[in-house]
Amino acid sequence: MLRIKEQAEQLKKMLEQHKVLEISLPLCDSERETVAMVDRLSDLPESLQLRILSRLDARQAVQTLALSKSWVSSWTCIPVLNFTCDGLDAFVVNALSRRQSVKLDKLTFKHTGTCGDIISEKVFDYAFSHGVEELEAKLQYINSWPIGLHTSSDSLTSLKLFSGNSANCSFLEPRSGSFKNLTNLYLREVIITNLDPFSGFPALDKLRLDFCPLRTKGNALNVHAPRLSEFAILYYKQYVNRCEFTTPKLRYFEWQGCNFPKLTCGGLPVLETVVIDYNGHCRQEQERMMFDDLLMLFNPLQNARSLTLFSPVVHLLTQFPVNGCSPFWKLKRLKLDFISFRNDNLFKGPCRLLMDLLELVPGLEAYLLPKSDDANCSVMVINEINPEARAVLKAAFARRKAIQ
Repeated sequence: MLRIKEQAEQLKKMLEQHKVLEISLPLCDSERETVAMVDRLSDLPESLQLRILSRLDARQAVQTLALSKSWVSSWTCIPVLNFTCDGLDAFVVNALSRRQSVKLDKLTFKHTGTCGDIISEKVFDYAFSHGVEELEAKLQYINSWPIGLHTSSDSLTSLKLFSGNSANCSFLEPRSGSFKNLTNLYLREVIITNLDPFSGFPALDKLRLDFCPLRTKGNALNVHAPRLSEFAILYYKQYVNRCEFTTPKLRYFEWQGCNFPKLTCGGLPVLETVVIDYNGHCRQEQERMMFDDLLMLFNPLQNARSLTLFSPVVHLLTQFPVNGCSPFWKLKRLKLDFISFRNDNLFKGPCRLLMDLLELVPGLEAYLLPKSDDANCSVMVINEINPEARAVLKAAFARRKAIQ
């Protein structure tokens, strides 16, 4: 009874948002508690029933059959499946076997324990065979993702794979038409072994790689995706020596790593936004080389109109003198992000405090931001209304203006 009451309460909140139903839960005598519910659920349109059930975890969706006779089989038709498992794989298998053969719009599969090959293959095979459009899997422990060389899907548009350990994935290699409509790809802790892992996705528009181990010759990363517009890379404790881009439609590029790779590309004519952060540790005798690598990274990104730099990158740029004009000749917006400032992730040198670094902002702005009436520089600190930080910035800009 308590479980039914909890389900009814949750359903009531969801239905009240749509303003379609009121559910009353009066209590009976003190000997036992019963739940009386006005059964108007049958009057709900089927489309609204499926919409509500699609927002629940699959286990909760199945349990709603106790709320209304008309809902006994509704869960078998929902277009969105959300599985959260902690080792109870039998429920997943039973739910998939009892679901009606209707198209699947989205499937989310989360497993907090060790996920065996049988259950992962079962879930992925079911998704692909039922025309899934969005597939998201978050598995704590898995050896290899069950997407083979011969797996194909014309319906898949979004694929997100998260794992708590480094996992193999054999589908990352050049091939034709296997996922021809895939537009969004997110990979975390997926091992990349092929020198050309993404050219097999001709419609790819958004790509994000988080902590994906590179096991290619020379730690090189090649991205050949003619329609790619957004690309973000996050690496920690691994050096990426070289990146080669064939992405003529790239508009957004984000790099967070422990080094600055050599970037070669055939031109990025429509590039709008660049975000660069550094999360490694560098010995003092290597700082000059790291500085030179950063300036070399700037060159192929010269068409950017918006540039965001985090505190370690700002600190590195102030360590050595810079000569010449800004490498970003179209730049209109410069953002310096000090929100996550920590002096333990800075390079060596005299500027170890936030206020010391803020003193150097005007000089950095003068170097990176071309002079223009519509160009602007913004500084983000831990507390944007910090009066001390504002005073330091104001005084620094005033001194530079007086010198000019």
